[in-house]
Amino acid sequence: MNPSLTLPQKRTLYAAYWSGYVLLFSLVQGLPAQDFMTALVNELLSLPPKLVFVYLVVEMLMLRCWGRWLVFVPAYVGLILVAALLQRLIDNFLILPFFLRQWQPESLLSVPPVLYHVIKLQFVVTVPACARLLQQVAGERNAAAVARSEKLQAELAVLRHQFHPHFLFNVLNSLYAQVLERNEQAPGMVLRLSEMMRYHVYEARDRPVRLSREVHYLQSYISLQQARFGSRLSLSADFSGPLDDVLVEPLLLLPFVENAFKHSLRAAGGTEGWITLYLHVEEQWMTLRLENSRPPGEAALANDPGGFGLRQVRRRLELLYPGRHVLDLVSEPDRFFVLLKIHLHAF
Repeated sequence: MNPSLTLPQKRTLYAAYWSGYVLLFSLVQGLPAQDFMTALVNELLSLPPKLVFVYLVVEMLMLRCWGRWLVFVPAYVGLILVAALLQRLIDNFLILPFFLRQWQPESLLSVPPVLYHVIKLQFVVTVPACARLLQQVAGERNAAAVARSEKLQAELAVLRHQFHPHFLFNVLNSLYAQVLERNEQAPGMVLRLSEMMRYHVYEARDRPVRLSREVHYLQSYISLQQARFGSRLSLSADFSGPLDDVLVEPLLLLPFVENAFKHSLRAAGGTEGWITLYLHVEEQWMTLRLENSRPPGEAALANDPGGFGLRQVRRRLELLYPGRHVLDLVSEPDRFFVLLKIHLHAF
């Protein structure tokens, strides 16, 4: 029986099983002789040893010794022989003298009747034992599934926490540069950063989030970076579709956008760069197309597909959207292109 069942549920299942058993064997033995009541009484009288035997095997022996065959097999053989001997005692001293007087008692240890009771006991324990095994297998599979889920959540949490410091260092460096230059945009950048931190702390914890909230977060990040680069960066961004109707894992898209900003412009003075970003949702498929320039002479270093941020996002995609995403990274001498498609859940 299922170890997670309550005691009343177990009693109900056992009562139904034993009622069916007694009725079945009473019919099998009583109908040919046209004496159902005698067969029913005999089955009820011989029921206690069977009850004890099944309880000891299913509720105790299988729970404690299953798999430890050097303990289980001898214990099971001993239990079934003792139960068969008790059945023989009931036969010789209760059933035969009072209900089946036409039958002559045999020796308690006579092989044929002992073997008959062993077979009958084996039959009666089979169904509850199989039910117990099925429940144990289901329980083990459930425990394995829970363990895998917990491992997945732990790994995702590690990935998210690995990414946060990396992102914050970049943003704070940008803000620090604006403060040094006494740029009047610095207070607005602080406000944007505050909104982003609020998203990190309070919303990104609860997976998933509406895609519209993730897009708002990306827009805040883009505003921060535009304030940093100013006219040195040409950016075109378009977000379309029912962004409020689908759910996405938080902080999943930022590594691509951050990577584009990081490598579209290098520190070389006067260098201009560009980024084009297109995000569209249609029939629960989110499509992200992101392309950025690569500075001359630094193509070998920029937009490394194996870089820190992109490695982490690849791993998150594998864990969160197995078989439900496409990611293409195309590296060319003067540009870097990202195509990401994910089948999202509806809100």
